[in-house]
Amino acid sequence: MNAVTPPSPYAFPARALQRWARENLTLTTRTDGGTEAIFRFEGSTCGNIAFQLLYQITLGPSTSEQCIESLRCTPAPHYEGHTRMCCWQENAAAVINTMNTEAPLLGQPLAAVLTWRPVKSPAGCLCAAPSRHHKWQAALETLHFALHPLSTSPL
Repeated sequence: MNAVTPPSPYAFPARALQRWARENLTLTTRTDGGTEAIFRFEGSTCGNIAFQLLYQITLGPSTSEQCIESLRCTPAPHYEGHTRMCCWQENAAAVINTMNTEAPLLGQPLAAVLTWRPVKSPAGCLCAAPSRHHKWQAALETLHFALHPLSTSPL
């Protein structure tokens, strides 16, 4: 009799989340029990110029629901590839504003990422909302996976 594996609650494959949690996620526990997380996204522009972005996520103290207190995306220091994105070249100030203010699921429990299914695109740039949603979902799901590993997943 074969056991049926329940479907994953994640939009991304568990193997990808495991690798991203190991290689791209840094966690720091605050003295109040909250968590500071930095997810390093590595992408490329449509012109195949590499860049890195840092997705900074702050969770409130561990309770029954860890709420997302803050979200911020910034270019990684010492990398200039982001300046080659079409949107950056057209209006860098608008991109910076979007990076500083776009905060999906802010104020919600981290578990809300399990049901968040935005329109998304795997495009590397930040030029359109679907490509930004794709990156935020990767960052938030990786964080959730790291803090609440699937006990039934044979990785």
